[in-house]
This record gives sequence, structure tokens and C-alpha cells, in this order.
Amino acid sequence: MKLIKAVRGTKDIFGDDGVKYDYITKTAQEFFANYGYSTIKTPIFEETDLFKRGVGEGTDIVEKEMYTFQDRGERSITLRPEGTAAVVRCYLENKIYAREEVSRFFYAGSMFRYERPQAGRQREFNQIGVEVLGESSPILDAEVISMGYSFLSKIGISDLEVTINSVGEKESRSRYRETLLNFLAPMKDELCDDCKMRMEKNPLRVLDCKVEKCKELTADAPIITDSLSEEEKNHYETVKKYLTIFGVKYKEDPRLVRGLDYYSSTVYEIVTNKLGSQGTVLGGGRYDNLLKQLGDKDIPAFGFAAGVERIMMLLGDEFPRRELDVYIAWLGDTTMDCAFELANDLRLAGKSVVIDYNSKGMKAHMKKADKVGAKNVIIIGEDEMNKGVVMLKDFINRTQEEVSIENIKNILK
Repeated sequence: MKLIKAVRGTKDIFGDDGVKYDYITKTAQEFFANYGYSTIKTPIFEETDLFKRGVGEGTDIVEKEMYTFQDRGERSITLRPEGTAAVVRCYLENKIYAREEVSRFFYAGSMFRYERPQAGRQREFNQIGVEVLGESSPILDAEVISMGYSFLSKIGISDLEVTINSVGEKESRSRYRETLLNFLAPMKDELCDDCKMRMEKNPLRVLDCKVEKCKELTADAPIITDSLSEEEKNHYETVKKYLTIFGVKYKEDPRLVRGLDYYSSTVYEIVTNKLGSQGTVLGGGRYDNLLKQLGDKDIPAFGFAAGVERIMMLLGDEFPRRELDVYIAWLGDTTMDCAFELANDLRLAGKSVVIDYNSKGMKAHMKKADKVGAKNVIIIGEDEMNKGVVMLKDFINRTQEEVSIENIKNILK
């Protein structure tokens, strides 16, 4: 019989990777809660129009990468390729804006894009992200950038660089669009086919092209910040000022535009040189126009997303392993019931416990306890059970003592 394998571009997460995944997502949720963020969970698929209108029909995501299909009701459905549009849809549909002035959300989950699988980039991948809706202050921009950087530092990732830019609002982008098109026109035939299409739909995306020849041709392209209004320049300057106040070193990159059409004003990425071409670990920006596009609401917003698999790669072997509180070694069939009752009591008291279902000798029990990483071993033999005690072996301090069964829960606090 042929073995069924995982579909190309998907990856099972288990063992040490499972521990790393839990460590990253749980730390993120706890860390962002300190800034007032609460969890939001949206469906894994949405109506296709949400992403066409939200992400942008001229983006690579919508044109090439979405998993789109017709369901049994003949509706066009898409597996979410990113998290922001779905959060905004939820926010608008449930009229959350009517209940609170500013909303801060954290999410974690699978996203789907049909790309060439490579290290750190699969067709099903996991993201953590945050979205803030209802606040336009540039201080928020700096705070969220600082929060993302601090989170990555907290979980043990170093050698990170923050790059920032401002892509302005609609009017300034329109001015820059014309300036950029005038610059690109003489070299159009030399650009890659994708960039030729981008010139028609969204010329700013030409600056985001990864083809070396396109990078060389556009090296002297006009700078978008020169087209910003005074208000937009002031916003950008305040972002930079507060990044400095928050202790975040940054580099300005006038070519940084991000790959989604909904961004406006501040955009940024946190990058590393340890992942080759997949160097972006976390990125985002302001998307003040997206809520107008999707729900005709003039509500500002800012956020970011980070790839969990890339963070896992950067962590390598440097992450906290799960610690097992207790391994219970029972010796002889008559001690089995007592051992399992004790295991149940300890688990209900909040302790992590492993107990074997089959009778073993002491040597085999100690080998198993060491393998599962137990901090303590409780040994129950017939003599101990008859006296109402257990032998408690501390694997960390290399001590051993006799403890009454009634007191064992207190001892292990």
C-alpha cells in the first residue's frame, strides 16, 4: 500500500519544533497582553472578494498565490493568504468600532500562498500578528514597531535590523506614481515581465522586485519621501523620534514599499542576514485606507505580522525545553492502582506527570525518567505503599528522601 505523505509545501510540526511553536506563540500572546492586546480568531477561509478588495488585485498574492476554489454553494472561497483583511472584516461586521475607541488584537494561525517551497517559506505557513484599529498617532507606529522588536529580542533572537519608510497617503502616492513612471518609462523594455505589469497596475511594486537586473535599473529611482506632504513628513519624523525614545535603532530604506496595496504612511520590516533571501522576520505598517475600502469607515489602523517558521529557524537549538515535574516509577503489580491514583491527583494539582502503563524494573524506569526529562522521580514499591510513603528522587539536586503520600503534593509545590 502506498504511503500517503504531506502535500508539497506543507510541513508537520512536532517534537522540538512543536515545543518551539508553543514557546513562540504563547510568549507572543503573553508579551503583547502587556500592551493591552486581546486574542482574535478569524475563519481560515473567507470570500475571495475580501482579499481582492483588501490586499489588492495588482499584488502577487492575489494574481498568483491565492488558494481559491468554489464551494458546494458555488461561492468563490479563498484560504486566507494573510491576516489583516480578515481582522478588518471581523471588526467591521461586528461593529466593534461602536463599542470601543481603540481595539488591539493579537492573532496566530495558518496562512496559505501558492509559492515555491523553500526554507522558511511553505505554502501553508504560520503567522503571529497584531492589529490596532482606531488610532492615528505616529507614537503608536513607533510603539508597535518597538513592541515587535522587543518581542523578538525577548525570545532570544539577536542581530536584527529595523528598516522603515513612509509611502504617504493617496495624494502624495499619486504624485510619486507619475514621477516614478516618468523615470521607469525609458527602461520599460529592460525590466522583467512582472515589473512591466506592475508599471500598469502599481508602479511602486517595481521597487520591491527581487530580480537583480531590476534592482540595478531602479537603483537611482526618485525617493518617495520627497513627494510627502508636510503633514506626512511630520508624522514620519515623529515616528523616528519615538523609535529613538524607545531605544530602537533603525535604518531608513526609501525602496521599502511592502507587498500589499493597503499600506499607507509608515511601513517597516525587521530583517536578519541569517536566513539568506528570506531575511524578513516581521513586517507591517499603517493601513488607514483599508477600512474605507472594505466598509466605508474612516478609521485608522496599524499592525504587523511575523512568520513563525522563520522565527523557529532563527531560534535553532536555543529555546526552553519543556520540563516534566514528575515521573512515577511503580514496582510490582500491587502498587499500580496507588501509582495511577497519585498521578491523577498530581495532574489535577497542576503538575506534569508521566507514568508508564507497563511493569518495569528500576533500571528501566530510571532510563525512561531521564529520557523524558523529569525533574523528580517518585518511586512506589510494595514496602513504601504499605507504609503510606513514596521515595522522592530529585534529579536536579541529586537527593533522595522518603515522603508520605499525603505530603507529596506539598513537597512538589
